Amino acid sequence: MNGWIYGYYAMLVTCFAISLFNLQYTQVRQLAVLLGFSILSEVMVEMIGKRDSHFFIVYHFFVVLEYSLITIILRSGIKDERWRLLMWVSIFVFGIVSLAHSFVYGGWRYFPGINITIESFLVICWCLLSFFSITPNSEASIFRHPDFWLTLAFFFYFAGSMCVNGFYNLLLAGDARSAKHLFAILNSLSNYLLYIMLIKSIICFRSNKISS
Repeated sequence: MNGWIYGYYAMLVTCFAISLFNLQYTQVRQLAVLLGFSILSEVMVEMIGKRDSHFFIVYHFFVVLEYSLITIILRSGIKDERWRLLMWVSIFVFGIVSLAHSFVYGGWRYFPGINITIESFLVICWCLLSFFSITPNSEASIFRHPDFWLTLAFFFYFAGSMCVNGFYNLLLAGDARSAKHLFAILNSLSNYLLYIMLIKSIICFRSNKISS
């Protein structure tokens, strides 16, 4: 593991710590749960990886949990009950399809690229829906709206991951060392951007409460 990933871990822990001081907001509480499971999964990957075991199995389960929590977070900003119901149903459908693909076709010992690609596509769709559901008080206040930064964080992260994760297994088959190095850099950079925007979102939740 290189410095890129250590930096990403530091950003993850920092974002989690900041969220713990703002648990009075529902979406921040949900985000804190997501960040907590993210930290736990990374710790498990590190522990399993140190023993040269196949650690991809952790991601096969985490991708289902991650999609569920992100959908719940984004669902909070959607007012149309039909879309809210569809998002709720998608959690169960994705969980079944993702785990079935891992068990029957994908294999637990391989990176769940297809699973993450499907997750990314669905999250991007919910992000677009969330963008259209944001109603700021004025045109200038959109950049002070917590839902804007929250949605933007997930949108950029999953748009990037969909471009990389779907081809990761193919890259591993060609040149495993270069593939892992490239993936570490790109994944870390996208995570930096993700957690910076999530921190900005939490700050906006707090500042909006203070100013209201």
